[in-house]
Amino acid sequence: MNIAIIPMNDIDADVGYIVHEEMIEFGEITNIQVEGQVYLVVGVKKEQITLENIRFLGGKIRKEVQKYALYTNATIMFEALHSYCSDFQEDEVVTAFVEGWHLGGYEFLSYKKEATKTAPILHFELKKYGAAARKGELRATAVGVARDFCNEPANKLTPAIYADKLKRLFHETNVDVEIIDTDQLIQRGFEPTAIVGAGSKYPPKVVILTLKNKDTKHIAFVGKGITFDSGGTNVKTGSDIGEMKMDMGGSAAVVGAMKLLADSDSPVYVTAILPLATNVAGKDSYLPSDVITYRNGMTVEIGNTDAEGRLVLADGILYAQEIGAETIIDIATLTGTIGQALGLKTAGIFSNHEENLWAYKKLGEQIGDYVWPMPTTLDYQTYIASHTADVNNMSTSPFGGAITAAVFLQNFVEKDKKWIHIDMANTVRPWKVEGYYVTGASGFGVRLLAEIVHSENK
Repeated sequence: MNIAIIPMNDIDADVGYIVHEEMIEFGEITNIQVEGQVYLVVGVKKEQITLENIRFLGGKIRKEVQKYALYTNATIMFEALHSYCSDFQEDEVVTAFVEGWHLGGYEFLSYKKEATKTAPILHFELKKYGAAARKGELRATAVGVARDFCNEPANKLTPAIYADKLKRLFHETNVDVEIIDTDQLIQRGFEPTAIVGAGSKYPPKVVILTLKNKDTKHIAFVGKGITFDSGGTNVKTGSDIGEMKMDMGGSAAVVGAMKLLADSDSPVYVTAILPLATNVAGKDSYLPSDVITYRNGMTVEIGNTDAEGRLVLADGILYAQEIGAETIIDIATLTGTIGQALGLKTAGIFSNHEENLWAYKKLGEQIGDYVWPMPTTLDYQTYIASHTADVNNMSTSPFGGAITAAVFLQNFVEKDKKWIHIDMANTVRPWKVEGYYVTGASGFGVRLLAEIVHSENK
């Protein structure tokens, strides 16, 4: 059965049925049946509509249609929707709506015994809008990939399983996949990653993804891939740490971004470095007071084994510089304090080129991955000073934890390199399950990373 989606912001519209004021308020959805045809009247009355609002509508409408099994098809006249969003090109509106539509229909059902995905088909003028809709679908697919990885249980996404999944995901694409096995990590200079994962029965690995569609600026992603984080020897004391299966959310964002860039055939040169490890206590676990030596000779004293994310990110940052990346973007579920600073909707973004941060904030607003510029206050280096090594991985101050983590990482960045750091610990899950967000992982960072790459190549 078909349902027609009708955007509306005028109660006096001549549509053949009565329209009330509350029906046209933004986001309101009303089912109406007239002479056998079912209509979904969608309120779009708003002072200013953004592309994120359109994605929101796409997701909310999809969820509404899925409530009723008899609605197997839905039609929409994009011209009508665009008439209420004239600040944007028609193609932009179509892309945003389709992106929201597909993301709103996302379900993680891998471990449900009896589960079927309901997928109503969205019909529109294919010849006119097909390319724009395809762009929205590619974005949603890439975000869905990140959601899938984050939603996997820890025992179903060990470093080895993760690496194998990446090999299969990018099979027959332009992305080259290199897996550095546990016994090669120290030889290849990834001793810190090997040490972080040494306590687990699931051996650590590093995966390198390379996409070179054009000989242009070499950009590197570094994504934290801690497949479960119990805190290691400094074990977490929370009553429910099950969500620590998502401590690889940064790596998932990187994987999704690589898929989006590859599927879009973007003219870019990007290398992604993914240190994969499980941070748990065991007979071979690293300990507080241990000293780790990095490939550049820098030494780090372990003040807390639950500050492991910055250890593996530093490992990836150094490798990115070794292979000649000009711009390095790291992303991680790094600190709980970023949520205390910014809440649950907006991630923190740092850089040694702070003049660019507001441009990244604007990019985030346009594509739905919100970030807020944060300072790298180098005076805070005093908080991570060590009497034993060059630096400590744990701050002596209870304040500004996200900043001191960023300052720690900047120690590993060469002065001539551009570095961007995104702390997404507070956004790996949706701040609110509404619009195109569903229960589980948010897929944060996929679109932002892809857009930053495009902006760096302009």
